[in-house]
Amino acid sequence: MARIQTETGARNLQTDTYKDRKIEVVTGYDVQSDKYPIHIYIDGQKVVGSWRADSMSEAFDEGFRIAGAEIDQSAA
Repeated sequence: MARIQTETGARNLQTDTYKDRKIEVVTGYDVQSDKYPIHIYIDGQKVVGSWRADSMSEAFDEGFRIAGAEIDQSAA
């Protein structure tokens, strides 16, 4: 995987591909929870779930890990 960050600021977006599927992970700091919510899209479709991380880098790492697991599971 070779992640590319395409948006920065209040909304941070990184993209990558895994097994020919496009993954997008979006995060940004949420002051109310003091966390970084994680939103995951595979081929433009939102992955259902609710995840939060303590840092932006952790949010991206976790988001791509979850997306990879979802793709692996759907291929099985």
